[in-house]
Amino acid sequence: MIKLIVSDVDGTLVKDGTLEINPEYMDVIKKLRKKEIYFAVCSGRQYSSESQLFAPVKDQIFFVSDGGTLIRTSEKILKIHTLPDEIWKNMARMVKTELPECDYFISGPDRCFAEDSKSKMFRWLRDSYGYDIREVQDMMHLEGEQIMKIAVYHQERCEELCAPVFTPYWKDKINLAAAGKEWMDGTPLGADKRSAVAFLQKYLGISPEETCAFGDNINDIAMLKDSGFSYAVANAREEVRMAAKAVCPSYAEDGVLSVLKTLL
Repeated sequence: MIKLIVSDVDGTLVKDGTLEINPEYMDVIKKLRKKEIYFAVCSGRQYSSESQLFAPVKDQIFFVSDGGTLIRTSEKILKIHTLPDEIWKNMARMVKTELPECDYFISGPDRCFAEDSKSKMFRWLRDSYGYDIREVQDMMHLEGEQIMKIAVYHQERCEELCAPVFTPYWKDKINLAAAGKEWMDGTPLGADKRSAVAFLQKYLGISPEETCAFGDNINDIAMLKDSGFSYAVANAREEVRMAAKAVCPSYAEDGVLSVLKTLL
C-alpha cells in the first residue's frame, strides 16, 4: 500500500520554468491526505517557488527544495544541508574562469543570489519560476548566509559545457547532478533527492516499499530506483525511463495526475 508520494516538478508535473499547474492536482492531493497518503514536492526549485505552485495545499504537503538540501513543511524547516563558503566560492570562481558562456546562482533557505539582475537567468528565475532572488555585485564578498546549492546555467547545453573541466574537478568533492539541459546543480555530499526521501520515510515511519516516486531527469534516478513504486514520465530522458519501474504519460498529458487518481 502506498503511503508516501514524492514527485519532481519541472518536466514531470509542469513545463520547465512555469507556475502554471493543473488545479486538479490540488483536489487530488487533498483527497489523498484524507486517505492518509502523504505528498511531497521534491525538486531543484526554491521553496518560495514550490510554495507558490502548490499554494492551495501548502499546509498539507512536504517540500524538498534545491535538489534535496532543504526539507520542510510550510511552517518549519526539518533538515538543511549547507556548503562551506570556501567550496561554493571556489566553484563560482571556476564558472567565471572556465565557463565564460555560463551563468550561476547560489541558494539559501529563504532567498537566492546572483550577480547580474539583467541577465536572462536572473529574469527567468524571478519572473517565470517565482524565485526570491537578490542581486549581489560581487559574490566573493557575500558572508553570513547559509548556502545550500550552487547552480550553473546555460540555456541549451550546460551539462556539455561542464563536462571537460568543471564536472571532473568537483564530482568527488560535492554532489553534482544535471537538472535539465540548462542546469548543473552542486550540493553538499549526501544531500540529494534520494537522501531527502529517505529522511521523510524515517520521519513519517514509512518504508521504501510504501513510497511512490515520479521524475524525468538524471537527478531523479536514485529516488526512482529506491522507491517501491516509481514512474518516469514519457518525456523523461532514456536513462530515467530505464531506471523507473513504469512509464506514465508526459507532463503535457498530466501523466502523474492520471496515476494519482488510480490511488483514490
